[in-house]
Amino acid sequence: MSEKVISKKNQLRSILLITGLMTVTVAVILKDYTINELVEAVRKVHPFYLLAGIGLMFLFIGCQAMNFSMIMSSLGQPSSFRYCIEYAYIGNYFGAITPGASGGQPAQIYYMNKDKIHIDISSITIFLMVFVSQIVIVLMGGVFVLLRFGMLERSADWFSYLLIAGSAVMLGLTGILFALMFSRRTVPFLVDLTFRFGKKIHVIKKPEEIQIKFDILIIAYREKARMILKHPSLYVKVFLVTVLQWVAYGMVSYLVYLSFGYRKADILDLMGGQAFINIAVAAVPLPGSVGIAEKSFLILFGQYYPANDLTSAMIIGRIINFYLPLLISFLVYIFAHHRMMKAKMGKD
Repeated sequence: MSEKVISKKNQLRSILLITGLMTVTVAVILKDYTINELVEAVRKVHPFYLLAGIGLMFLFIGCQAMNFSMIMSSLGQPSSFRYCIEYAYIGNYFGAITPGASGGQPAQIYYMNKDKIHIDISSITIFLMVFVSQIVIVLMGGVFVLLRFGMLERSADWFSYLLIAGSAVMLGLTGILFALMFSRRTVPFLVDLTFRFGKKIHVIKKPEEIQIKFDILIIAYREKARMILKHPSLYVKVFLVTVLQWVAYGMVSYLVYLSFGYRKADILDLMGGQAFINIAVAAVPLPGSVGIAEKSFLILFGQYYPANDLTSAMIIGRIINFYLPLLISFLVYIFAHHRMMKAKMGKD
């Protein structure tokens, strides 16, 4: 990932885009909602459940850091858990401010490279994590379709179509990631295609030298992929940690529900609704899924909240599972960036 991609100017553009989407969301979805209603809701809710929800979001990031640590250790390049936490938050920050979360993984690879983690290790690590994550999200959605199909029947038709589209996107991405990790032809084909295109538009200088570097990179990548295949237990560990990660994320919606004092719906109702939203938003590549996530919450959870608390619950839930983690991710990113630049200057 180039310096240009994560430049301050590009980050500012992404943040302005999110701000614009938030403005549209407030104007369209929250046009009849007032700050006084939110203040009253905050006074009404039980803080214990909200604090527990915030704790679960720390667990969510911690699980990703644990997967970073386990996979890189298996590949023979262990990294401190502190650095793994930083990579997880960096990915969360850039994923949140870019369309379709497309900037998260490249940013992680970039900053892992700053810590002298070679691209073949960082790429196979991240591919495996995203691959397993996609499988877990789709499986959880499938389980809740069986357990809570009535929720979908009572939702708007457009949401069901969005859920199908999101499932198709995630399954397609899973197939692509599988090919990138384990197909002997996919990575060489893509690298060769990129190399040929670069030569054609004259952006690649010294093509023979770069071709040699690409060939070495492909060989190293294949070696790391084979190492991953030799550790089947690693898949089980990463899968279980990822299940814990997304269960923690889904439970936030249930804890918000409990904080309002409601007990009619059970944990599977609220977690099921969040699982459906996780899949549906994949079909709409907006930064942070701003707008569509809020609308989906109102459609699905309107079945369990009374009208006077529904919007407040949505706002509080989004603060806990998106806006607060985004702020923390930004602060960790600033700290990590400063650490890496300071280390670079020290060596220079």
